[in-house]
Amino acid sequence: MFSLTARSRDAAESAINFYLADLDTSKSIYDTHTRLKTRALVVDGKTLTFILDLRSKLIRPFLKLAKSCASVLCCRSTPLQKAYLVKVVKEELRLCTLAIGDGANDVSMIQMADVGVGISGQEGMQAVMAADFTLSRFRYLEPLLLAHGYWCYDRLSRMILYFFYKNAAFVFLIFWYQLYCGFSGSVMMDQMYLMLYNLIFTSLPPLAIGVYDKRVPEDFLLQNCYLYKHGRLGLAYKPHDFWIVLSDSLYQSLVVFFIALFAYAESDVGIWEFGATITATCLYTNLVHGALEIRSWTVLHALSITISLGSFYAFSVIYNATCVNCFGLPSTYWVIFRCLGSLVHWLVILISTLVAVLPRLLFTAIKNSLFPDDSATVLLQRKKNRSRGEGLLVAWSRSTSASSIYR
Repeated sequence: MFSLTARSRDAAESAINFYLADLDTSKSIYDTHTRLKTRALVVDGKTLTFILDLRSKLIRPFLKLAKSCASVLCCRSTPLQKAYLVKVVKEELRLCTLAIGDGANDVSMIQMADVGVGISGQEGMQAVMAADFTLSRFRYLEPLLLAHGYWCYDRLSRMILYFFYKNAAFVFLIFWYQLYCGFSGSVMMDQMYLMLYNLIFTSLPPLAIGVYDKRVPEDFLLQNCYLYKHGRLGLAYKPHDFWIVLSDSLYQSLVVFFIALFAYAESDVGIWEFGATITATCLYTNLVHGALEIRSWTVLHALSITISLGSFYAFSVIYNATCVNCFGLPSTYWVIFRCLGSLVHWLVILISTLVAVLPRLLFTAIKNSLFPDDSATVLLQRKKNRSRGEGLLVAWSRSTSASSIYR
């Protein structure tokens, strides 16, 4: 344990340099695989006064020493020192900071941090009113960070990737059509479909993924605390995941457009019926792709997909049945009814959807089987334990001579 209890600027500098030299010596003695961050650093408020003074030029050496320790404890520090220490860490180390407090002396620190957590207790409600998150007990910090923190990172990452995917796939369809219309800027889809596709037809599934999906159950996240680093360090989703999603959307748009093009090549179908078929096929493909991304199915996930399909067909039926020349747009009167009564329309949707999502399904299966990440490994181990009957409790009753098995 390192202790900084200096009473002058020179004493603080000497202590910091001594500890840094000791760390360099330890690194040269121990093997590179040996865990070095097993030390703790204790700093009192008087020493922080000298360290945080810009004229002392001790901030960077102090942060270098702090980075080499597993934990740093600042005792008897003032509210301004707490806040300034958070500010220094944010600006110098460029890290995302979390501040937790339960009293009025923690308000400035909570407000300075990127994320503030206030604990309601005997010291009043000032910290609670200044915080981003409020808890009634300190023991709720563990599920807040380890469970909800992991879920938040995973949900938002997959939701953003899904947004990029479905928008790119839809835009690529319009691009492929430009190859056949001389890049005139005309589109084969009704303008109302273009406006409502992201606004209504495909808005609920990504929200269901981003709000309610749980990749790993809470009890497993609390038992396997190392999974938290995937969100804190950004290990689960990397920049190449974006390019994989973009490639997937490119491939799926090719499948959807050209299968429909070949299916209607020798027919006298109109441009609006062709566009309605492509729009419906793209919608089915996006929803099936989203269903493959869902890790914990609930009623809300199923409703989001059902409502998306229902809203598309409900709007199409009402719009095509009532609008002969609405909003000054080209007439698509009765187009959806001709599509619904066409066998080619349904075959195009079925074949295109299967061919489009097959690579994603194979990629996910191969990745989870041959190259599983830590989360997938935990879930696979859980299934193995259940198949072997581990975690079961057997109870025997003498009076009834009956046994019961509980999980």
